[in-house]
Amino acid sequence: MAVTPDSSSEPSASQRSAPSEPLVVIPLVVIGAGAAGLLAALFAGRAGARVVLVETRPKPGAKIRVSGGGRCNVLPSQAELEDFFTAGSRNALRNVFASWPLAEVRAFFEQDLGVALKVEDTGKVFPASDDPREIVDGLLNACAAAGVELRAGERVVALRRIGSPERADEPRFELEFEGGALLRAQSVVLATGGLSLPKTGSDGFGFEAARALGLRVHTTYPALAPLISADPAWGELAGVSLRVEVRAYAGDKELDRSAGDFLFTHRGFSGPVALDMSRHVTAPGAEQVQLVAAWLGFDAAEWEKRLLAGGSRSVEGVLREVLPRRLVARLVALAQAPGGRKLAELTRDERKRLVRALAACPLAVAGNEGYRTAEVTGGGIALDEVVTKTLEARSIPGLYFAGEVLDVIGRIGGFNFLWAWVSGRKAGLAAAQALRERAVAPPAG
Repeated sequence: MAVTPDSSSEPSASQRSAPSEPLVVIPLVVIGAGAAGLLAALFAGRAGARVVLVETRPKPGAKIRVSGGGRCNVLPSQAELEDFFTAGSRNALRNVFASWPLAEVRAFFEQDLGVALKVEDTGKVFPASDDPREIVDGLLNACAAAGVELRAGERVVALRRIGSPERADEPRFELEFEGGALLRAQSVVLATGGLSLPKTGSDGFGFEAARALGLRVHTTYPALAPLISADPAWGELAGVSLRVEVRAYAGDKELDRSAGDFLFTHRGFSGPVALDMSRHVTAPGAEQVQLVAAWLGFDAAEWEKRLLAGGSRSVEGVLREVLPRRLVARLVALAQAPGGRKLAELTRDERKRLVRALAACPLAVAGNEGYRTAEVTGGGIALDEVVTKTLEARSIPGLYFAGEVLDVIGRIGGFNFLWAWVSGRKAGLAAAQALRERAVAPPAG
């Protein structure tokens, strides 16, 4: 079945192809038709490889469709290496991003796919139409033009090594589908995503396949996930939103900080800054990490200055000028400060407690909302398991990885899509190049 653009209806049975007979060998199979898989298939196809793109869901690009509140936050407008986290080599990460700079990625969408983009005040990049189907359809049409064959609605349940890696004329991999059908391939790109947003088809297959093949996979965890407060009283502020700087500490050591919009929910904390910092308390071994908030991003010196300038005005009166009323009541209670008293009449200890509640307010976390709502999956296949230049497994020739399945996560705001686009393109091009070289190599023996 050729790749077809999105439509409002599900593909009919006649539009789906059953997996090929066992003896048919496909040069390159890409598993997963999300952001990374679509780019891998597209660029491999353009480079001359015969590509079969396998997708579990009937319609590709499910996570693309729901991202950015259903508008597709396709890219950030600016990006630095510091916007990404990995337990692996940051030099390796830098080299991957250097292979396709952000400006060139944006030009690909605007000039190559013909999708008009816009930059919002937040620095996020969206389709000018706010329609994610423009991105998905553009990629599917480009894949079709490159000769990519899409097999949607087919779940791969096992990936096995076969044959001899030294023989250029033999397949290296066998894919088993749900129902028992088999497909053989010379090369495979695993772009299966992670575990986040399971309704989009993410089921962790890539992690399981990598482990079964002997590769090291870091423990996975929900990242960019809403947090559940250990103090239910914060839930009384549900709906309150403001700018906050959140810092993460392990003991007295500051691990990270991020400033941005913060949202109270019925269960705890959300909004971009809470999601960005969530990995510090959702990752394995993070039980001792403490989050603290500086409301409005003001430090202790700034709050001290404002309180000292209050004079004859009341504590709550001054704070309500800049903070939401419900939050003021909560902070005054936390500080055990008399909200109705004049600021000039506060004792030194009362003012000290109030400044701490304003500039370094503890946000005790009891848990998170899990993969159901997490934007991405932390952990994954260790970067040192792949060759940086190609994203090919060091120990398994012909096996490539792209996107969320690798141990890389970015901040919220299009950064994880940037990683998917860049790594998908790199894996696809490298796989196609290796197939060309293999095709001209003399048979072993």
